[in-house]
Amino acid sequence: MGRLQLRHISRKKLSIIGLALSTALALPAVASAETGNVTLYGVANLSYELVSLGTGTAGTPAVTGPSNVSKVSSNASRLGLKGTEDLGDGLSAVWQIESLIAMDNAGGTFATRNTYAGLDSKQLGRLLLGRYDTPYNTTTRRLDWFIDTIADSQPLMGGTTGISATLGFAGRQTDGVLYVSPLVHGFTGTVQYANTSEGNTSAAQPKSSLLSMAGWYSEGPTYAALAHEIHYLNSLTGGRENAWKLTLGYTPEQFGIGFAVETTHDNLAAQGANQWGHRAWYLSGKYMLGKDAVKAAYTNVGQLGATANTGARQYTLGYDHNLSKRTTLYGLYTRLQNQSAINYGLSSASSGGGASTIVAPASGASPSAWSFGIKHIF
Repeated sequence: MGRLQLRHISRKKLSIIGLALSTALALPAVASAETGNVTLYGVANLSYELVSLGTGTAGTPAVTGPSNVSKVSSNASRLGLKGTEDLGDGLSAVWQIESLIAMDNAGGTFATRNTYAGLDSKQLGRLLLGRYDTPYNTTTRRLDWFIDTIADSQPLMGGTTGISATLGFAGRQTDGVLYVSPLVHGFTGTVQYANTSEGNTSAAQPKSSLLSMAGWYSEGPTYAALAHEIHYLNSLTGGRENAWKLTLGYTPEQFGIGFAVETTHDNLAAQGANQWGHRAWYLSGKYMLGKDAVKAAYTNVGQLGATANTGARQYTLGYDHNLSKRTTLYGLYTRLQNQSAINYGLSSASSGGGASTIVAPASGASPSAWSFGIKHIF
């Protein structure tokens, strides 16, 4: 009887001890959850596309191999982590790690999208270090209704193909320092600097850098922005290029309209003449029909420098059906018409790339595409 009672007491004590240990081990996890500052977010954007690369000026195929392609695309789908920590007196620490995800096949890239750490002050503004969209690029993106699809406007508006010597004016700059001013009566400004040749350390190696800045006004449905970006390409030769862009938008609840015009200039041709400099403009519109939306866009880029027949234009028409605030079904058709001496291509955003083309067609070709997809924001 005594042994049975002792055994019973021992088991009871062991249960109490076990409960106490499990509670103690759980306390750090609970504390971490209560003070944690991590938010998981992302975008899943997949589409089925029918792409025609067209034929070139001489009637030859646009590229070696098939000129018509059907594929599933991951339209800049991404996954991110971000957080803030309140430091008191209106000051916070902020950070973000955002990665591209190739949802149509295996793979992805880690921390190649906006990834940074910095400080945010309600009175003084925000200072970030890392990788971030340039202010010049950011000013137009909110008015591109076909952003991150094969109809994205970036290949013609500030992209890299045939528009810029190296960096393009629609980039996400690495190794950057970015400052964003506080919002005052709808006005804010931002400036970014980056050393784009940090590996060139000797006196004999050319140095290069980037300076991008923008100021904008956003109040209710009205939006306006002015942006300027300079690329100091070569400290030994003095090579440089720059761009200006004006953006205007009006977006009440039922419809939206956007307009942007840019001009670029460089000194890269013989005797410092303009080689890639051009003018381009973009017009977009959207009309809401309950849960649906009809969208259209037109982009026009003029002659590059003194080279004739180097202009292009792009037409896009699309339709959205919103299943919820976060989930949208969409379809679009886009066509890009090149003049005889230029070979702009459709955006590679649908293939997981950035502003560059999905594939460069032959000069004078007119690539086009149908795209049908689903987009979910979480």
